[in-house]
This record gives sequence, structure tokens and C-alpha cells, in this order.
Amino acid sequence: MADLKSDTLIAKLRDPDSSVTEQQPAYAQNPNRSIKLEYLVVIGICTHLGCSPTYVKENDPHDLGSDWIGGFFCPCHGSFFDLAGRVFSGVPAPTNLVVPPHTYLSDTRILVGVDQDKGAA
Repeated sequence: MADLKSDTLIAKLRDPDSSVTEQQPAYAQNPNRSIKLEYLVVIGICTHLGCSPTYVKENDPHDLGSDWIGGFFCPCHGSFFDLAGRVFSGVPAPTNLVVPPHTYLSDTRILVGVDQDKGAA
């Protein structure tokens, strides 16, 4: 997996530290923007105009540049997001992809809409 803390990647991101706290719950405000490192839970809607970004792996055929390490690309207007859903600088999308409230019910089940820290409403 790509190093989400690399200086090279961090320099390309608009909000690498997820400072816009409304974009994710506190428990997901980390470099991976996740509760479990192996899973990312984001709303798949570009924060520019609501298009649907596509997941593009590093080794997939693409023309996103030789330094592409994988992530999300919105083909409608050209916004890029890294593997943690953090937006690149200089693209139309103003903020990172949104991490919704969620909790793990078990190792194999997730419940979206219920905050990990607060439990069911």
C-alpha cells in the first residue's frame, strides 16, 4: 500500500491533515482517515459538483502521470483524491471526500450512519 504520510504525497494535497473537521468524524482524523487501516469508508461523491470519482489503482492503465500511486479520479472536471480520500491541490474539488459516521459491528460488518464514538441515536 502507498505511504499516505510520505512528504512527496503530503506536498501535493490541499488538506493533508484533514483540518476541515466537518469532512470526517474525530475517530477518522488521521493520515488514513479510517478506523481500520485496511478499510476506507467515504461517500463516493466529488466535493466539487457531486460527480462520482473512479477508483484507479496504481497499476491500472491510466494517463494520470507516472507518479500516480492510486486513488480516486473524478473524470468530469479532473479532481484527484489520494487513497485516503484527501484532495490534491490545484483541482476543482475544494475539500477531501467526506467520511460518514460509521462503526464496526464485527470484523466483517460495518454500519454506516452510526457514529463509532456515540453509538446508536
